[in-house]
Amino acid sequence: MDLPGRAAGDVSLSLDAWHGDDRDGSEPQREREARQAAAVEVCVGCPVMVQCDAYASSVVVEDGQARLAEPAGIWGGRLALERHRAFIKRRHEVASAAPVRAVRTPQRLRVLEALAVHADAEAVAAAAGVDVRTANWQRSRLVTQLNLDKESATRRELLAAAVERGLLDGSVVVGDDGLVPAVPPPSPASRMPSVSGGTEDPAVPPAAVPAVLRGRVRRPGRRRVQVMPGQLSFDDALAPIVNLFPHNEPLEAAA
Repeated sequence: MDLPGRAAGDVSLSLDAWHGDDRDGSEPQREREARQAAAVEVCVGCPVMVQCDAYASSVVVEDGQARLAEPAGIWGGRLALERHRAFIKRRHEVASAAPVRAVRTPQRLRVLEALAVHADAEAVAAAAGVDVRTANWQRSRLVTQLNLDKESATRRELLAAAVERGLLDGSVVVGDDGLVPAVPPPSPASRMPSVSGGTEDPAVPPAAVPAVLRGRVRRPGRRRVQVMPGQLSFDDALAPIVNLFPHNEPLEAAA
């Protein structure tokens, strides 16, 4: 090929199309999308597209951490974002579980013990002494650290993995039908509290609503002015100025 910096599948396309050129600042969205589309089109006609994707999307483990062999760029006709999403879904298949010392935090253990007794998200949070959002976040961290699939792991599988790692006493686990997810699906976002007081969503505790939105803020009252002997009123003080401009003579605008 006479142009080594050009793609074999399209000599009008620079090799930078697969990774983006080195520039100062971010690449405009339209330019990036056009560049990526042109690169993928060349990939589709490449005879080694499948092998290229298999290599770049393969998983390597370093110091217990799993990552893609080629985390950046377009490989095998797939964008980096697409390959990362696929990697996240199957990372648990090749990654090793986190050390027990990393999982054994006081709050995480309280959530785990609460989850062993309760299946409902609110009940777990109450038993652990945290709010629901914190409890769900800790449950998500447990799923990741115990090397379970985030999308399909159940409460039963999470508790079984915790018992196996010595994080939980199996005798306190209350079983279920095996269909309870390890991490409950996110609840609909709480609606903003109304300014008139209270909230539109009863799930939002009153304490979480700023006082200014609950209508409980004491507005500073108007202080009474103490009248001193001989003090002129506002009207009396303004009268000499008003008399300078009779109402029947309109003022001329200043030049």
